[in-house]
Amino acid sequence: MLKGNKKYVLFLVLCFLALILLKIYSPKPIDWSQSYSKKDKIPYGTEALFSTLPELFPEKNIAPEKLPLYNVLKNNSYQNTNYVVINKSFEPDELDTKELLKYAFAGNNVFVAANYFSGKFADTLKLNTNAFYNFDSGLKIDSNTVKSIKQDDSVKLNFSNPHLKSTKFYSFKNHLENYYLNSFDTTITSILGTNNKNQINFIAMKWGKGKIYIHTTPEVFTNYFFVDNTNVDYASKVLSYLPVSNIIWDEYYKVSNVAHDNMFRVLFANPALKTAYFVALISLLIFILIGTKRKQRTIPIIEPLRNTTLDFIGVVGTLYYQTGNHKNIADKKITYFLAHIRKTFQIKTTIYDDSFITRISILSGIEKMKVHDMFYFFDDISSKNNVTQQELIKLNLMIEEFHKYNKR
Repeated sequence: MLKGNKKYVLFLVLCFLALILLKIYSPKPIDWSQSYSKKDKIPYGTEALFSTLPELFPEKNIAPEKLPLYNVLKNNSYQNTNYVVINKSFEPDELDTKELLKYAFAGNNVFVAANYFSGKFADTLKLNTNAFYNFDSGLKIDSNTVKSIKQDDSVKLNFSNPHLKSTKFYSFKNHLENYYLNSFDTTITSILGTNNKNQINFIAMKWGKGKIYIHTTPEVFTNYFFVDNTNVDYASKVLSYLPVSNIIWDEYYKVSNVAHDNMFRVLFANPALKTAYFVALISLLIFILIGTKRKQRTIPIIEPLRNTTLDFIGVVGTLYYQTGNHKNIADKKITYFLAHIRKTFQIKTTIYDDSFITRISILSGIEKMKVHDMFYFFDDISSKNNVTQQELIKLNLMIEEFHKYNKR
């Protein structure tokens, strides 16, 4: 297949190598994906916060978990620990929710920072969030204006506790949406923080012996906002509500973990490998299309196997006929016919008496005298040592006539 196509293959290989080199040495664009993962140093990773936790919770164990809540908490008796979940959304299934609520009820603390909540967890705590954009009154709104405002606007947050409250709002600029809680179970909730529009973004919910903390702006805990000491101060004060205890840090409910079982995860995570994969795939497709132009060799026609059963029967029959052993053939024909009678009419064939003849006649619908003559001829043939050709022919005609007029 390669013969005659070497120039095409060489051209594709050179293009492939050129694209790989170009990708490797070209400047890497900033990755703005919201991973919220402790291992990521991208703007929306949480590597900076995770590295700060030993200072906020000194001499305490900080354990990252890559398993669902159910696997981590089921059959484990945690006491006075903190479970920290930071992600774009939080929507655990029913089993995960059940274990998390049992964990809090037993006296532990749960901290969840997410823009929105859904599933059994949100339904149980009656949680619902909304987003707010600060549009100036009288401003003409079009698509370009909305985009501009969204980029230039900033989210301003503060605490309700006067000991933590800042004289000025903590301001988080760019790449941030102002999410707030518009629904929660007020009977068990304390308000811990609001935005500059007095909309609630941070609450604590009493649950059994423990507490569940809900924060609607997970972005403030990412690397992007940790370059400013003021923003670091805000994140530290939020986490100060948690007791200084062991931390279970969630790494399962992350956007980056959605395809954790995908066989192409490593390829697609690296831009250079991803480009190389698609270039190789397209090159292979082009190579196949070029290769289909070659001439196909003639495919030989294979004759199907013949059914030689009839030939075999003919050979055996001829052999018997040529040997002239008519007695042997006659005995075998009588034996096979009697086997057919036993199978068809379910009667014994040992004695050809009057009752036997009558019964065969009734069951077959053939005249009794003809049945009588046939079976007595059988008896005569069986008693002889030799059978003539004419007797064999007569025997065969009788059997064929019986089969022809037999109603069963």
